Amino acid sequence: MSGRRFSVEEAEQRLGPAAAEEARRSASEAPRFRPEQVEFLRSLFASAVVLGRSLPTAEAA
Repeated sequence: MSGRRFSVEEAEQRLGPAAAEEARRSASEAPRFRPEQVEFLRSLFASAVVLGRSLPTAEAA
C-alpha cells in the first residue's frame, strides 16, 4: 500500500486537544470486541492488503 501511515500525534494536532481527548474518552468507554469480531477484522484487513497489492497502480496504467 502506498498511503501514509496513521499517526496519532498528527491526528491530535489536526483535531485539537479537545477533540483528541473526546476521542480517547469515547474509545475507552466502548465495549471490547468479541474474539470472533477480532478474527473477522483481521481477515478483512488481511484480504484488503492482498487485494491492494494485486491491483494495478495509476503509474502502471
